[in-house]
Amino acid sequence: QGVAAETTGSAAAAGGGDDAQGVAEPAAGEVDVGAGAGGAAPATAEGGPDELPVAEAIERLNAMKETNKASQPSKKQKQPPNVGNTIEVRHYVHQVLSDELDEKVKGILGELVRFQERAKERDPLKYQKQKRFCVGMRETKRSVLRGKAKCIICAPNLEECSAEGGLDDTMEDLIEACREHDVPVVFALSRNRIGKAMGKNIRLSIVCVLSAEGVHQEFKQVLKLTDDLRRQWVLRQMAHFSSEDAEESRKRAEERAAREAERRELRAQREAERKAAEEQQRIEAKAAKEADKARRAAERQAEAERKRAAKLLRDQASKKEEEVLDAQWEAEKRAADEERSQRLAVEAEKARIAAAERAAAEEQRRAES
Repeated sequence: QGVAAETTGSAAAAGGGDDAQGVAEPAAGEVDVGAGAGGAAPATAEGGPDELPVAEAIERLNAMKETNKASQPSKKQKQPPNVGNTIEVRHYVHQVLSDELDEKVKGILGELVRFQERAKERDPLKYQKQKRFCVGMRETKRSVLRGKAKCIICAPNLEECSAEGGLDDTMEDLIEACREHDVPVVFALSRNRIGKAMGKNIRLSIVCVLSAEGVHQEFKQVLKLTDDLRRQWVLRQMAHFSSEDAEESRKRAEERAAREAERRELRAQREAERKAAEEQQRIEAKAAKEADKARRAAERQAEAERKRAAKLLRDQASKKEEEVLDAQWEAEKRAADEERSQRLAVEAEKARIAAAERAAAEEQRRAES
């Protein structure tokens, strides 16, 4: 989405003139909002055409707000009176709130909860792979970075935490990640109302839509309405810009870009250090693994040698035992053979004596006869 604006005040400030008069009202035709998804629509005024992307306009507005911290220390801003909503929104809510958008988002959340509960009842095992949404800052950012998020729905009245690495920085990083991955950010309802829309009695800050199946038409309407409300917010903010504010915002944007570059460099350095530490850990783990592998191999070899020596001793003992048994068997066999020979000799002698006695008896019978 793009927005182009050209004013006599900005032209005078850029050219060094003294007749800076600020930004003209949108009704005068000097501000035009582009309808494309990624381009900027040109608008002409007395000074000539100039293109200003929405992201750059938002950065300049944030820089202007930083200059007014002394007089306006709070980062919360009240909703314009024409919107039927009394909650206070945070500084990163670059969108006009709307009751119509709240009702549409409430209906979508209710349907997604119903679809997800039905899928959980039908197949609890595949439920995690068929989730329609997830809640929480960490799950939302993980889904955005993995390219699974269709859009995120955020409450505009999150708690304020401006400390380094606090909720404000986390939310700004999440919005920046959504811009990089072309994920729409919808600010609607409130923390209480989001929880009630999800059927829970707790406060919920962020809901990440993973699948709009079953509510495609309502989802498209929400995105279109959010786009229109974001354009309205940009027009309202730019209508109060002056040339001095534009110059100051430009300087603040440059300073912020420098700080962001420094932060990115620091993150890159920390990431490189982390990767180097991980690589060192991997090398040490690999060396420890190799050493453990060598130790186990040596232990296995020593165990094999011990088993081989034990087997050799058992074989020798078995061989000796077999030799002793063989000797005993040979001795027993020789004794048995001798005993059998003696028995045969005795039997032969008995047979000879019996034969002699029979012959003598036969001779005696013949003599008597």
